[in-house]
Amino acid sequence: MTNSDVTTAECPHCAAPVAHLARGCDACGRRIEWSWIQPCRECDAPVEYAESTPTCSACRTDRSVWDGVVARVRRERPHVDLRIATDAVVHPSDAGFVAHAGDPRGQRADYRRPLPDGAGVHVKEFADRYEVHWDRVDPTEDFLGHVLADAPHWLLVGGLVGVKLARWPVGPASRLAGYIKS
Repeated sequence: MTNSDVTTAECPHCAAPVAHLARGCDACGRRIEWSWIQPCRECDAPVEYAESTPTCSACRTDRSVWDGVVARVRRERPHVDLRIATDAVVHPSDAGFVAHAGDPRGQRADYRRPLPDGAGVHVKEFADRYEVHWDRVDPTEDFLGHVLADAPHWLLVGGLVGVKLARWPVGPASRLAGYIKS
């Protein structure tokens, strides 16, 4: 199980890596003003998601910062994590994401949200950041499809466990095997 690639932004003042939408840079201590323009989920018009209440000027729908994060992460390859500052967005459970499991990477929790095309967004919550990527198949909609398309390493783990269990007599079969041998 390899770690996902992680993308960060650069501080405009000192070029140090910072989480996307972070309010300030730890390296130089300066405040960062963000512009985060992504297409609207409804009509593809550009929306400034760094505003406190993003609204699409074309279709007049209110958007959330998470909509902008999802639009931005979909521009990456699957499984490329986008690092987001925790204080820049509402908690994922307040934005339509559901608690779910994911590969253990030191995160506190995992959240997922299916997308209309069958793909899914996966948010990993750490103490100081969120790491967000998209999966080809959302496991809340199609678990087996997700394992096959996005997490085939679990097939290998399951196969190895199955082989070990098949070679290890359990319960009544082990007692019967003991009587037969004597």
